[in-house]
Amino acid sequence: MKLIKVGVAALLLVTVAVVAALMTGPSSGQAADHVDAPGLTPPGGNFQLDLTDIYAWRAKSGNTVLVANVNGLAKAGAKPVFASGVPSVKGTKGVAYWLRIDNNGDAVSDVDLRITFSKPDKKGVQKLMVDRNGKRLLVGKTTAPGKKIVTISKQSGVKAYAGLRDDPFFFDLAGFLDITAALDADTTNDAKSFVGCKAPRPDFFKGFNVSSIVLELPPSLLTAEGSTNIGVWAATTVNGKQVDRMGRPAINTVFIPNNPFPGEQKGQVPSKKNTFNKGQPKNDQAAFRSEVVNTLGVLFSLNDAAGDDKTDDAKKIAGLADILLPDVLTFDTAKSDGFLNGRQLADDVIDAELGLVTEGTVKTDCVAGNDVKFWPSFPYLAAAH
Repeated sequence: MKLIKVGVAALLLVTVAVVAALMTGPSSGQAADHVDAPGLTPPGGNFQLDLTDIYAWRAKSGNTVLVANVNGLAKAGAKPVFASGVPSVKGTKGVAYWLRIDNNGDAVSDVDLRITFSKPDKKGVQKLMVDRNGKRLLVGKTTAPGKKIVTISKQSGVKAYAGLRDDPFFFDLAGFLDITAALDADTTNDAKSFVGCKAPRPDFFKGFNVSSIVLELPPSLLTAEGSTNIGVWAATTVNGKQVDRMGRPAINTVFIPNNPFPGEQKGQVPSKKNTFNKGQPKNDQAAFRSEVVNTLGVLFSLNDAAGDDKTDDAKKIAGLADILLPDVLTFDTAKSDGFLNGRQLADDVIDAELGLVTEGTVKTDCVAGNDVKFWPSFPYLAAAH
């Protein structure tokens, strides 16, 4: 049942190899989805440019909340929190963080939210600037690392926060190992024989932080007239050149070579991860659909020995490939549903994706939520450790 172990491992946002690298890597720069460049390195060689997760949901006020996290597994008090990107500041490069919005369904950005930062002062505070399609929306400040008082910037009907927060992504490595052990012991490869998880389960990301950008703004700044639907992805750039991008969780880490599947492991095929990171969603179907279909074929085969009807697999796989690509987080700003409609902090995306892409063979990674409670109000993510 080695194939089962490989398949389940590939579905998780952090594979065992990634986790091992994180645990033994340098403490000054460690990350999760994260380290999705070849060789388990951050895109562009900079953890502050390495996107870990993005989120989009409807606040109680009716506004839209957008979150982009970078610099995963940061230690308490890490600084500077964000790479500086103000051309007028001597000695800095043109670094920018982007939240890109498609509001007509063509996978091309119609609204570009550009977030840039100055160099940090002696306390680690950075000037924060938010632009919408080239026009300034807000000027504020980041929260100083290690400070409990949260700095919230408000302007033009927009709220902004930038600083260290608890990593909201939750995943249980021990539970993952139990899943693979249970399935590997099942010679029939029957999902129904999976005995479940032993509680309680720890969150591997407990105690770690991310550098988080949180915006809350009226959906009218994002949507097209007559529609409430948008697609969201994040990107990081240096001097106008894209370094990283992310929409839905786990697309690059799971489906783009080199991935953990036989025939596509390191050294067997050229890596396409940097190609993906530098690409645009509008090209995803043409450039990467075959990779997604190939990976889904492996995953769907996990329950073949249990008597699964394989005649409808090709149709299901094609449908899933069209959901996963382009790599854009689709979101109806008028609805409060969670993943796959946007993504809320508490959404268990791992369990949702495991069930989808294994045709129900694997249902859970054995961790049901974050290790600490999220805040009920802005900036929503729990305080940094």
